[in-house]
Amino acid sequence: MSIIVANIVGLCLAWLCCSAAVSEVFGEPSKGGRAQGRTLAVTERLKPSQAFHFAYQDYLKGRYDLALSEFQQIVADFPESSLAAEAYYYIGDCYEQQGNLKEAARALITLVKEYKESRQRPAALFKLGKIMETVGQHHKAKANWSILIKEYRGSPEAKLAARHLSRIP
Repeated sequence: MSIIVANIVGLCLAWLCCSAAVSEVFGEPSKGGRAQGRTLAVTERLKPSQAFHFAYQDYLKGRYDLALSEFQQIVADFPESSLAAEAYYYIGDCYEQQGNLKEAARALITLVKEYKESRQRPAALFKLGKIMETVGQHHKAKANWSILIKEYRGSPEAKLAARHLSRIP
């Protein structure tokens, strides 16, 4: 009896694998899989770390539009997750890569104000200062870098901020 059950289970697994392979060859994502360049269906539930992984992979590949929507979905679905703050950082970076400095600054400001304990906060303060410097708002750049230096003394970002601060008139 157990041999028959094992054979049936084996056949079912083989059918599932073939079905998934055929679906992927013809452009249809298999359940639990992810087609390149597509977001996951709402019905497919992911852990925050899985969702972040997919978004980050798209970010690394320069697919900023897709990564941006995925990171935005993370902050919408998992606002209490520690990865939400990191997602805001990458939302800001995606917008910056697209040349939308206003939205980049908005995402970074959200991170700085709402996620005070985040490990991304020093990097966000530094990047926010750089954006403010780029758009000619030197007083805001100085303010962000001063907060960074005061709150994260000795961090690599604070050291960079001190160098940049010394160059602003």
